[in-house]
Amino acid sequence: MPFKICMDQSRIWLLLARKISGESTLDELRELEMLLKDEPALSYYASLMKEIELVTPDPVTDVEMALEKHLELIWAPPVQAKRSKRVLLFRSMAVAASVLIAGVAIWGIWSNRWQRLSKQDLLVSEVLTKHGSRSKVTLPDNSIVWLNVGSKLNYDYGKSDSREVILEGEAFFDVQKDEKRPFLIHTRKMDITVLGTSFNVRAYREDKTVETSLIQGKVEVTIKGDKPKKIILTPNQKIVLPNQEITITAPSNALSTGKEHYLLSEVRVNPQDSLVAETAWKENYLIFNNERFEDIAIKMERWFDVNIVFQDSSVKNYRFTGTFTNETVEQTLDALEFSSRFHYQIDKKKVIIKR
Repeated sequence: MPFKICMDQSRIWLLLARKISGESTLDELRELEMLLKDEPALSYYASLMKEIELVTPDPVTDVEMALEKHLELIWAPPVQAKRSKRVLLFRSMAVAASVLIAGVAIWGIWSNRWQRLSKQDLLVSEVLTKHGSRSKVTLPDNSIVWLNVGSKLNYDYGKSDSREVILEGEAFFDVQKDEKRPFLIHTRKMDITVLGTSFNVRAYREDKTVETSLIQGKVEVTIKGDKPKKIILTPNQKIVLPNQEITITAPSNALSTGKEHYLLSEVRVNPQDSLVAETAWKENYLIFNNERFEDIAIKMERWFDVNIVFQDSSVKNYRFTGTFTNETVEQTLDALEFSSRFHYQIDKKKVIIKR
């Protein structure tokens, strides 16, 4: 079936081009938002172009390689120089044409993959976020996922009766309700089944614990292990599990299912601003709550895309509580340094902590 672009779709790609080039007016941004609401498929492809790095299990074709290079040219940082209105107009038109061509290519590639893979009852894609960056992705069923730094999401929409994703890292989910097709999230330690709700899942491989925090609705958590156990979470409740690869002592109030320990508790809400600690990262807040410096360092490495090295192991046990937003790594370390005795040195992306 030949690929066709209607007038509304052409308008969407033009407005998207102006948005990417930073030339959109407020009215154009509002128009783009309204048009994308009527074109959920294009909304999905638009989010692919702007926000995510896409990896597929198929061999990369020459067309896809050319498209990737083309997009890199589109997104290259602009040279700071004085330009005439004619040059700016030409650049805007060029970007619009490039985005339209790229959109057609992405649509064509994905349409072909959808048809080919659906015959095998399988459609897999992967979304990645690097350290220092976060992403918001709209899935084909209009569920929204916010991916935190250093995270990976795989999803399969080839099965007609299910919606499944695999998460490594941290993500906040706002799932569209569909009673006939439950939404399933798989992590290494637990599976989460939902019909329609908002919740946060943290499942970094290197963290000491993994957890699911429910904000609205109801979810069913299945703890993996020798004796799988199902736990129903209610709003503002969370479940915490020790990470299998890291040995830690289970707290005295921890429950058990076979060899697996878990802890049920309430999410932490700041009474001053009603900020939920477990989901504050989505609003660009970095929060520490009486945490060891060694654990804070792991969060800071992801958040600021740096490598933190402790020259004195005793400093790892310092504890800090604080809330940061829009601060740099230097400003954050300065605030921590003010409350405890330590010093730091920054060499490019390497941070050295010492007494």
